Amino acid sequence: MTLTELIWPTLEAPSTVEAGQAAAQKQQNLAIISEADLSGELDVLLEEARRLTDGEADRRKTAETKATTYLTVVGVLAPILASITPTILADKGGLARPLITLAIFMVAGLYLLRSGLWAFRTLQVVASARLDAVDLVEIWGRPKPKVALAKGLLGCVLRNRDGVNAKVTCIKMAHELGLRAFCAFVFALVVRAVWEPAMALLAVLR
Repeated sequence: MTLTELIWPTLEAPSTVEAGQAAAQKQQNLAIISEADLSGELDVLLEEARRLTDGEADRRKTAETKATTYLTVVGVLAPILASITPTILADKGGLARPLITLAIFMVAGLYLLRSGLWAFRTLQVVASARLDAVDLVEIWGRPKPKVALAKGLLGCVLRNRDGVNAKVTCIKMAHELGLRAFCAFVFALVVRAVWEPAMALLAVLR
């Protein structure tokens, strides 16, 4: 991790070539599932397919729950930052401490804003593949319904994975920026608390 990424984390979007390769690989994997000759322990395969389906659903719900929590934190911290700012400018004893503290609070506010935006992106509604009632009826009319059901569930897992991964990535970004907002907020409070004792100590040492 570079210093720039440490100060302001960003998400690098895949190139057009990488995106095309990922899409092609996804279609290839879907074709492998569709054309696979499944036999043997079908009950075990169905259980694993359901486990994967439930796992993707849990990842999605977890990301959205965390996003709601981050938005709540942003809603709590934003008014606190707004209420503290006027008192910073009213500090006496020179301009250095108010300006430095205000700059740190502004950085914390930017981190907080970006964290909230990433959390909002996590909560965006995205398309989701699933086997509906009509799909199950159609599957059960086939010669090998368990095989068709397993393939259908596994196909849904692959189709949903990109959307779930995007939500997980968004909440990770919200976490990283929210953590930096909290650290900046605490650092600003520490600066305000130790400024006068530090200045007094420097004056004595001189």
